[in-house]
Amino acid sequence: MKKLALILITLLIVSCSTENKQEEVVRELAKKDLIEKLQLPEGTKFNNENIEVKETSTGEASLGTSYLIKITVKSQDSEGNEVLKTHTMSYKKTGEGGLSPEDYELVTFE
Repeated sequence: MKKLALILITLLIVSCSTENKQEEVVRELAKKDLIEKLQLPEGTKFNNENIEVKETSTGEASLGTSYLIKITVKSQDSEGNEVLKTHTMSYKKTGEGGLSPEDYELVTFE
């Protein structure tokens, strides 16, 4: 019985670890796509506090997973006033692994 409990706890830890890695992959992919879509300079850095990742399931299988990412970009206008713009991106998981940027497809960008 102890072996079964140990196996279940191990599986739970591994699945949580994989989920965190998947969110990190989507977060980095969103940063790259935002730089490309808004034609920002290549050295643009984002603070992880300004990036909100929300996972939504569209089916029972892991391939039915979607991610909604909201990124707040701080900039300044010509008068030096701080301007905050929030962009929303939606990604759909297309691959099984989820640990590679190629496993995700950008669905919407606003």
